[in-house]
Amino acid sequence: MIIRRVLLIVFCFSNLFTKGQNDIQISSDFPGGNIVFNKISVDTVWLKPDLSFTKGDWFYWYFKISGISGKNIIFKFDQNNVFAKYGPAYSINNDFTWKWYGENRIANNSFSFSFSEQDTIAFFSVAFPYTEKNLNDFLGNLKNKKLLKSDTLCFSPENRVIEKIIIPSLNAEPKHKVLITARHHACEMMANYVLEGIIESILNDVNLTSLRNQVEFMIIPFIDKDGVENGEQGKNRIPRDHNRDYDGKSIHNSTAAIRKLIPDWSENKLKIALDIHCPTLNGRYNENIYNVGQSTYEIGKNQIIFSKFLEKNSIGELKLFHENYLPFGENWNTDKNYSQGMSFSRWASSLEGISIATTIEFPYSNVSGIMVTKDNSRVFGKTIAYSINDYFVEILKQ
Repeated sequence: MIIRRVLLIVFCFSNLFTKGQNDIQISSDFPGGNIVFNKISVDTVWLKPDLSFTKGDWFYWYFKISGISGKNIIFKFDQNNVFAKYGPAYSINNDFTWKWYGENRIANNSFSFSFSEQDTIAFFSVAFPYTEKNLNDFLGNLKNKKLLKSDTLCFSPENRVIEKIIIPSLNAEPKHKVLITARHHACEMMANYVLEGIIESILNDVNLTSLRNQVEFMIIPFIDKDGVENGEQGKNRIPRDHNRDYDGKSIHNSTAAIRKLIPDWSENKLKIALDIHCPTLNGRYNENIYNVGQSTYEIGKNQIIFSKFLEKNSIGELKLFHENYLPFGENWNTDKNYSQGMSFSRWASSLEGISIATTIEFPYSNVSGIMVTKDNSRVFGKTIAYSINDYFVEILKQ
């Protein structure tokens, strides 16, 4: 079990109104928490992401701070590229209502925050956190939840349940099956809000009745479950990234279980395998939603069709534009990127009967100048559900 940091800092704070010592506590000792405290001086706290089990740098962080009433505190990060376009995400006095701090609030890898006298606790993160508790809350309040089955894919090395959610077809025997995964990289939390939108749409949208009748879905929301709960980066994990663990002998419980289970579960009916990711924080291929093209010609051709359906069905604030489709062989999407092992989508593209195996990259904070929220992320999940339906109706003629 990863060792957590609970840091009690005696913070000497003085201004025109307050003098004396004030105790500030900075902690990552909770599900999803991640921070390294370096030092404190006057009104400035130096921090950085915890990169345990990570090769190189990455940017995920999430911490709690208390003892803040009436203070103005500067948070300075000793690492570059740890903020998305709209600054840090924050929640004051609880960890349920999250907001972006705002554009142009970051200077020299730091931000300041003024707390009111009523503020007792605050949470800050690179984006909106999502752990097992969020999933359980969502499923508990989900309309028509009786139509899905929550089951266990396997247990993690730390004995946590790795969930698999089955949405059976309403017909006794499904014509087709769809597999959707997320959190191969533990830090990519925004993917789960998209998943919520997919699930809710499949279960409840009247225009998707035919899809519910004929297609069975399996959804695995946390591939790297221990990483999610422990607050780890997951990306470039040592000794092996979960999304490079689909050839040779898989070293992770979840990937090994998927490779064993899915070919039998499929019964040659699996037509779509979709893996939802979040990219890095800034730049064209990190602030647009896009499909990652496969090297296999037939799969790549079908991905282009699916990408165009996603553009057509992007009726919410967050839109996918097919022009951002990333073909194999361009930018980072080359053989070199997969030198450490096979990804989920490459593995899925080899399954018998598969028509589409694709990765969708969904940004943390900014999509083409539009701020990402929980709600519009869920709406994009509806876009995916409708695009799956269109693919079955128009391409597979079902």
